[in-house]
Amino acid sequence: MKVFLVDDEKGIVDGLKKIIGRYIPECEIVGEAYNGIQGVSLIQACNPDIVITDIRMPQADGLEMIAMLKDVDCQAKFILLSGYADFEYARKGMRLGVQFYINKPVEEEELRDCVHKVMEAIREERANMQEVDTLKVRMLENTLCDIVDAGSDNPIYVSELLRLARIPMEQARYACALLEFDNSQGALTEYEIIEVFNQVDQLLKRQYQGVYRFRYSVLQIAILVTDSGVIAYNKLVHAIHRLKEEVFRELQKTMTAGVGTVKEQSVEISLSFEEARHALSYKVIQGDGAVIPYPDIMNLMGGRHTIPETLIEKLEVALDNTDEKECVNLIHDIFRHMEAERSISPTNIQLQCLNILLSSVRKMSFQQLQQNELLGRHILSLEAISRFRTLERLEAWMVEVIRGIISFKLENNMTKKKDIIAEIKKYVTEHYNESISLAELSARFFINPYYLSQLFKQKSGDTYLNFLAQTRINKAKELLEKTDLKVYEICETVGYSDTQYFARQFEKLTGFKPSEYRKNALKN
Repeated sequence: MKVFLVDDEKGIVDGLKKIIGRYIPECEIVGEAYNGIQGVSLIQACNPDIVITDIRMPQADGLEMIAMLKDVDCQAKFILLSGYADFEYARKGMRLGVQFYINKPVEEEELRDCVHKVMEAIREERANMQEVDTLKVRMLENTLCDIVDAGSDNPIYVSELLRLARIPMEQARYACALLEFDNSQGALTEYEIIEVFNQVDQLLKRQYQGVYRFRYSVLQIAILVTDSGVIAYNKLVHAIHRLKEEVFRELQKTMTAGVGTVKEQSVEISLSFEEARHALSYKVIQGDGAVIPYPDIMNLMGGRHTIPETLIEKLEVALDNTDEKECVNLIHDIFRHMEAERSISPTNIQLQCLNILLSSVRKMSFQQLQQNELLGRHILSLEAISRFRTLERLEAWMVEVIRGIISFKLENNMTKKKDIIAEIKKYVTEHYNESISLAELSARFFINPYYLSQLFKQKSGDTYLNFLAQTRINKAKELLEKTDLKVYEICETVGYSDTQYFARQFEKLTGFKPSEYRKNALKN
C-alpha cells in the first residue's frame, strides 16, 4: 500500500516514516508535504492509497486539503492526526468521509492498528468493486450474446438490447466474426481470453468506431464491429487473418474464424452472426486455422443444384434414424441421378459430394466433429474427394463415410431423440434464472448452434430468445401475484441483471409495468 504523509512539523513526518518502515513493512512511503496546498498537488501526482495528515497546518489545513482532493475525485483513504480534542474538527471530518483519527503524540501500536484497519477497508472496497466490474462485464456479455442470437424478425427487441449495450443504431453498419480455438490445446484460460481481447482491440479499434468482443462459448469468442462509414469486407477479413497470426505468435493457440458479411441495419446483426457461425462450420473442409469468409462458402455451394433437395432431405432423416440401409440406398439414388446428368463436370461432381457430406454432418455440434477423426479435414475436403477418378469409386467411398457417420452416432448415443426442441424447452423452463445462451444449449444438447437456431423457430414458430423471455416474464408475473418480493428482487430471481431492462421487457410482453401489474392482480 502506498502512503503519503502531510504535517507542518518535519520531525513528526520523520517519526511517522520510521514507525511505518519498522512496524508496517507492507506500506511504502511515496511522498511527503508540509502544508495543505502542497499536499493537494503532490498527492494527485503520487496517487497514494492512504494519506496521513495533520489537521492544523498553514495555508490550508488538513480538512481543507481533503475537501480540495475530494473535488478532484481523489480515491485515497485519510487518517487525521490531531493534538486537539476538538469535536467540531471531527464532525467536519466525518462529513468529508474521514473515518480514522489518531491523537498526537502518535503511539506505534495505535498507528499500526489504525493503518491495518484502513488497509482492510481498502481491500474490501476493491474486492467489491471487482465484483461489480465482473458483474457489469457478465451483463454486457449476456446482452451481446442476446443481440447476435436475437433473429431479424424482432426489431423492437433488438433495439432494446442495442440500447442496453450502448451500441449505435443510427447510420451505422455492422459485421460479425466468430473465433474458435482448437479443443486439443485445452480451454482458454482467463489470461488467454484477455490477451485475445487485447489483440482484437489493437487490430480493429484503429479501423472501426465500435468493436465489441465477448466470450460466446467455452472455445469461442465473438466479435461485432460497427462504423458509420463504409466497412470494407476484404479489409475486415484481412484483419481477422492478422488476428489469427498474432494470437498464434503470442499464445501458440490455433484459431479458426468465420466472418459474416456487412449489414446496414441493426436488426441484421444476427444475420451477419449466423453467416459467421455457418462459415465456421466449414472448418471440417478448410481445416483448423482457416479464416472462412461467408461469401466463399456461398460460392462453393453455388451453381446448378444437380441433386434434388428431396433426396438430401431424405438422407438427413435416414441419418437421424441411423437407418444404414436407407442411407446406402439414397447414396445409390443420388449417384444414379448424377450419372444421368451427362453434362456434369468432374469438379461439379466433387462439389456435389462435398455438399452431401456437409448436409450429413450439419446437425452435429463442433464438439462432436472434433471427436470424430473420420470427419476430419483429411476426409471432408475437396482434396480427399478428388483422389477418386470414377463415379463408381467415389460412390463406394461415400457409402463408407456415411456408414462411418452412423457408427459414430451409435457409439456416442446420438440416435434421434423424439423431440429435441421439447427437451430444450423443458431445460429452459427449469433453468430460466440462469444465463442460457444458444451456444451453451448447443454444447449441452450436442447440436450445431446454426441448425438449432433454425430448428427451434421451425418447430415452435418463435425464436429461442423470445421463448426464454416469455418464460422469464411468466415467472415474474407469478411472483408479482403471489409474493411480496420487490421488483428488483424478482428481476434477479427470474434471470435478469438490469432492472430497467426487465421492466421494459415486462411491459412489452404484458402491456403493464411490473408495479401496475401487481396492483391489478391485488384488486382481482
